[in-house]
Amino acid sequence: MSDSSRPSLLERESELAAAEAAFRAARAGQGSVLLVEGRPGTGKTALLRAFAELAEAGPMTVLRACGARNERDFSWGVLAQLLNPLLFRTAAPVRERWLSGSASPIVAEPAGGLVRRDLPDGQQQAGFDAVLAEVAADGPVLVLVDDLHQADQPSLRWLARWAHRVRHQPVVLACVVCEGDVLTDEPLVRRLAEAAAATLRPQRLTAASVRALLTQRTGMPVDEQFAQSCWENTSGLPMFVAAVADELAAAGDPPGPGGPIRPVRLRDWLLTCLQAQPEPVWQVAKAVTVLDRYSGLAAISRLTGFEEAACEPALRTLSRLGLLEADRPRFSWPLISEMIDESMTFDERERAHVRAAEDLHRGGCPVEEVAQRLLGVLPVRTSWAVETLREAADTAIRRRAPEAAARYLRRLLLDGTLEDDDRAAAHVALATAELGADRAAAVRHVAQATTLLRGPEDRAAALTRLSPTLFADAPPYVRDLLEQVAAELGPSGAPGSRAHELVVHLEARARHIGSSDPAELQAAAGRLRDLGPNPAVSSPAERELLTVLLFAASKCSGLSAAEVAVLGTRVLRREPAAPAQIHGVLPLLIDVLCAAGAIDELVPWLDSALAQCEDAAERTLIEAERALVSLNQGNLAKAGEIAHRVMAGPPPDWARTGTTILAPLGLTAVINRDAELIRRLLADPPEDDRSVLVSALLGLLRGMSAALGGDRVSGLAFIRDIGWQLEQAGWRNPGLFSWRLSAAALHRQLGETEQARELAELEYERARGWGAAVAIGRAARVLGDLTPGGPGLDLLRESAEMLEKSANRSELARTLVRLGARLREIEPDEAAVLLARAEEIAVECGDPVAADRARRSGAEALTRAEQRVVELAVEGRTNQEIARVLEVSVRAVEKHLTKSFRKLRVRRRTELASVLRAQAAQV
Repeated sequence: MSDSSRPSLLERESELAAAEAAFRAARAGQGSVLLVEGRPGTGKTALLRAFAELAEAGPMTVLRACGARNERDFSWGVLAQLLNPLLFRTAAPVRERWLSGSASPIVAEPAGGLVRRDLPDGQQQAGFDAVLAEVAADGPVLVLVDDLHQADQPSLRWLARWAHRVRHQPVVLACVVCEGDVLTDEPLVRRLAEAAAATLRPQRLTAASVRALLTQRTGMPVDEQFAQSCWENTSGLPMFVAAVADELAAAGDPPGPGGPIRPVRLRDWLLTCLQAQPEPVWQVAKAVTVLDRYSGLAAISRLTGFEEAACEPALRTLSRLGLLEADRPRFSWPLISEMIDESMTFDERERAHVRAAEDLHRGGCPVEEVAQRLLGVLPVRTSWAVETLREAADTAIRRRAPEAAARYLRRLLLDGTLEDDDRAAAHVALATAELGADRAAAVRHVAQATTLLRGPEDRAAALTRLSPTLFADAPPYVRDLLEQVAAELGPSGAPGSRAHELVVHLEARARHIGSSDPAELQAAAGRLRDLGPNPAVSSPAERELLTVLLFAASKCSGLSAAEVAVLGTRVLRREPAAPAQIHGVLPLLIDVLCAAGAIDELVPWLDSALAQCEDAAERTLIEAERALVSLNQGNLAKAGEIAHRVMAGPPPDWARTGTTILAPLGLTAVINRDAELIRRLLADPPEDDRSVLVSALLGLLRGMSAALGGDRVSGLAFIRDIGWQLEQAGWRNPGLFSWRLSAAALHRQLGETEQARELAELEYERARGWGAAVAIGRAARVLGDLTPGGPGLDLLRESAEMLEKSANRSELARTLVRLGARLREIEPDEAAVLLARAEEIAVECGDPVAADRARRSGAEALTRAEQRVVELAVEGRTNQEIARVLEVSVRAVEKHLTKSFRKLRVRRRTELASVLRAQAAQV
């Protein structure tokens, strides 16, 4: 038979070639036995079907039978399967000829099939010999027996004897035995195997063939990642892969990376195969599933209750079935463990895991391994389990695995035997673990712990385990709890005492909860003034409270920028430059100092903390703050570089970081007009409808995104909406959030100059009240650009003067561009100097927009005639049409255009429109 006509089995070429050779020999009168041997799922039955296809194309008469464990009591059942179908479908004259002579005693009637009569065994065998000899005399025969080892004893005896005689007949006997099954060790099976001319052992498929088989069976393209996963989970066993493919085909959807790899048919087959084994084999299989990598012989014996002498042969059976790894009692692929685990009842699984956990605990197994066993079971209510979970949580925290610690602690809290103090300690530990995963949940757990503790100092200590920044958006009951515990502590006592420190810590948290309430902001500013010009900063609690009060006072402009800068710098100088500080109130202090323009000491502090940082999460938080400081230095390129580095990985986990990175990265994206960074920040935004700051930052990002996309109306709507929210929350300081200038720019671009001027005037007024040079300079520039004549020029000069005093060089460059552009016609020499300096600063700061505007504004100004010629050219008129409109010669038009090209630094007419638009858009 040619290769093209062979059955399409993957990686079975050698087995099919062996069968073809045996079939050719049978047609020549020489019979043989082929034994197909292998572990479950290797495709032995599929290979028999392929043999049948090859034989029938020969042609050869094909007889089929299959042994079954639950049919072994039916004498001569396999022989009946082989001959009955043939006798029933054969014409009567031929059948009568086959059943004459020695075969006649085993037949009831000419039209019937084989009948199990109570005949001597030898006479039965002789009858079957005669029938097969008559059939083979009419042409070569292929006899296929699947699962030979499960055949009934009389049939197996006849097959074992006949196998040694087929070489003299045109017959091929092909039998399948399952390697590892205990029945394969029976003498009759071994005797038949000895007669085999060839033993075929089909192997597992390669990854490439698994993908090809999936595609072949489903008729759909298969994702490479899914095919790889399927290969790993099925170990390339053809039957398992085919079961997956059939389920995919039934679903009708192309398999993707997350497609199913545990079909029901496969699970049922595997369980049937295992449950058919002797009881110790099935129980040991369940023990291996529960114990996993700790499934040694002794542990299995203890879990099952069987002696080791009974467990050892059961393990050998599982190994011979191909289900265990070669060097240890562990299932060779996860699919088996999952399916066995699913087959166990709830109670059975619970008892097994608890017994396994206790056994491992007594055996000195690592505490986290024992705790893992307890995660999926109901409370054990024993002291060893409680202690194990507590120790496992401590171990996980020490190895910087807070997620694992949180799992152990949540399980511990399910135990009803915990005393209140132990339960409170577990809640506090869980809050600490969840700081890096769910900040809101951490606050809830601390509040829950407080209700369980008796003494006020213990309750206060629990509440102060978390930073005040985590309490910003806490529900009102948390503030009530803070104030209640503070009242229970009574007078704060002497500075430096434990009671004093706790009271101050509690006040810091309570004050920060009210940071979105205008009345509370004003109260915080009053409290700050009451502390006097030199408030205490010697203890962490005092610095914490002062930072929270400074942040609140800065929001509502309750103090001047100069006052805030002095106090904030005092705090910073006392704070150790350590990475862990980033989890406290330091981000609030950085916001305050940036708004006040006092950033000189922030740079070395952050650089020092970053140099010591080993934790990736802390590094991300510190990097984000460095971006904010770079932004306030006017170093836009550096800020953008840091922001993109922070966002280079997967989207931020906002439950972990809160607004700590959203504020600096969001402001960087907006000021740089960085559409890609805005897109990344908005791809998976935080869901926090209680935080005014989060809402405002997201609104600003969405507004800028719309504006950059050309939809200025929507962009303006977003920004005006966040402005209203901030006003309602009492945020008046333009140094912290300058939304009015963004709105004014959009109003102006929409031709709504009056609305733009109103916003700029209010921003300018508030900036002067705050007093920070950057805030005043920025507001004066926008207002001056919207104000004609001398007053506008005076505002631009004031802007330049103020920004010369600040650290923000980018803002200075932008002001110099506007001032130089206004002075071109009246003070061309001064304008040239200003614009040249603006370009130099902008290039140094990495502000390409300001640099480009400075270059274009610094070009020689167009005369009125040249301006008019350029405007007509932009409208699409030809030189002849322009000459007619202006009543000049075509030559004059050409001269004007040539000079205009040189002044505007363009080479062709098509570039004029973009240059004019850029000049008109300068703000």
